Amino acid sequence: MMFVMKKCVLALGVLVLLVIGCDDRDDNLNAANIRIHNRSNISFNSVQVNDSVIYENVGGDGFSDYKAYITAFEFDDITILTNTAQFTFAPDSITPPLPLGLYTYELNISEQGEVLFNFKVD
Repeated sequence: MMFVMKKCVLALGVLVLLVIGCDDRDDNLNAANIRIHNRSNISFNSVQVNDSVIYENVGGDGFSDYKAYITAFEFDDITILTNTAQFTFAPDSITPPLPLGLYTYELNISEQGEVLFNFKVD
């Protein structure tokens, strides 16, 4: 009986530790956080979002770190600088601000030099 009791207490302790120790990656956010996914095979020296947030050195098919935004939108003005060119994206419409969460701006450059923009909720 004592052995079974010890096993139950141990199992309960492990369960409590698992519940306490498990955080979703977006549990402790204070703002919308956005990262860049460079879907092209061209390295982006910098990606500037809305004249305020700058991501640096996002390699081909690479990801940046997340950055917190005071106010973030599903689509925003983007300027991409590479070693040889500058590319821009301007959204057709304004969207409401994003709630707290993790998001990705997937960016690619078409053969015509257009920025292809895809928004993703992570």
